[in-house]
Amino acid sequence: MYPRLMPLLPVFLTSLGACTPASAAAPEDEAAIFAQAEQNIVQYRQGDIHLRVVDAAGKPVAGVPVVIEQRTHQFRFGSILFELLDEQHFTPEQTALFQERFTQLFNLAVFPFYWDGYEPVPGCTEWQRNLRVARWARSQGILCKGHPLAWTHIAGMPAWLRDLPPDTATMLLRSRIVENVKGFAGTIDLWDVVNEASNTVTWDTALRMPDRVEDARYDDQGPTIQAIADWVEPCYRWAHDSNPEATLVLNDFGQIARPANRERFFALVQELQRRGTPLHGIGLQAHEPRTEWFHPRKVWDTLERYRTLGLPIHFTEFHPHSLGAPITGGFKDGAWTEENQAEFARMMYTLAFGHPSVVSFTWWDFTENDSYIKGSALLNRDLSPKPAYRAIDELINHRWKTNTRLVTDASGCLTLRGFFGDYAVRPESAASGSTFQHHAGTASDWTLRLAP
Repeated sequence: MYPRLMPLLPVFLTSLGACTPASAAAPEDEAAIFAQAEQNIVQYRQGDIHLRVVDAAGKPVAGVPVVIEQRTHQFRFGSILFELLDEQHFTPEQTALFQERFTQLFNLAVFPFYWDGYEPVPGCTEWQRNLRVARWARSQGILCKGHPLAWTHIAGMPAWLRDLPPDTATMLLRSRIVENVKGFAGTIDLWDVVNEASNTVTWDTALRMPDRVEDARYDDQGPTIQAIADWVEPCYRWAHDSNPEATLVLNDFGQIARPANRERFFALVQELQRRGTPLHGIGLQAHEPRTEWFHPRKVWDTLERYRTLGLPIHFTEFHPHSLGAPITGGFKDGAWTEENQAEFARMMYTLAFGHPSVVSFTWWDFTENDSYIKGSALLNRDLSPKPAYRAIDELINHRWKTNTRLVTDASGCLTLRGFFGDYAVRPESAASGSTFQHHAGTASDWTLRLAP
């Protein structure tokens, strides 16, 4: 089991920006936000490491050059692994390259559990397909996430389900949640249990809707918060009872650019907390409106608003354009080129990593071979990296990663400040050494014993 993702100590921040402003957007405010985010990265994403080097007899050894290498982050950077599920999707060489590109950046992978596609025929699921790829991901140290278990969108309700009596359909929803959360325990322990609940119709309403029109399922004004909570709350209790160690997230869209959507979702989370619902994280989608370059102030204010609820924040779906569509929102002018996509990515990742309540950030489409929004992926169809991939790589693997060489002092000790994550350490003269975890909230005092 992976430990449940938790927010770091909260702090009040300000905002970030980049590129060419479209209007008078208070550049001093943007600069202050960037400065605060960078300060928070140092304060909340790093900690002191104390290492003592001893010989085989346990005596301190001075003057030993030591190589310290960070292998992965405690923070979760992720994307989807949908394309690996079809074994015929890539050639073996392409599969290997896909896996190499993925593991270079990410330690979180999302798996599809949309009921309409996961169980198109009653009793015939994609269990083995998901399990095969999830086991590979776990072997790479990647945290696996299932998305979603309950959703009243047509993708979350197969046609055959709506032909059944409502009580039977609800019983099957419970069975689906229990079987997947319990059955995948230890392999998939992070779940978007319910998706977009504050923007769609309730479960009972969806069961009465005969049509398959996607837009008919969206309703961000009709259902009351209490009515939504009435069907959402049991889903989380079923999931929690099935695997008490699992991290359960509630996910929704329109949170940054649409204040009304944000307040509605906020009210739903509050109501679920009031009821004592086992909810462990807030999922904020960051792709609607799809051509908007979010003002950094909007992003930061959204994070500060949700910070007050005391739950970890997950950015769950981020995939900006790169095919030339006009940039909207009023903060930036121009078109969504690959270069602007990369610049926006740098801004959003910095804001997320710079806020102590955020524990993960997921870029949705990984390649353009099967992208949900064309032009939004990190890799081209030939799996070559786009500028956004390189921009994220620079942040994750260089700017925000600790790799260094230090020499022990007279007492055989050395101290450094490093980003939180998993490390390997060895004497410079040796090919191997030891490993350790440097995580927030835990002591990081380690001893490296030299071979005789």
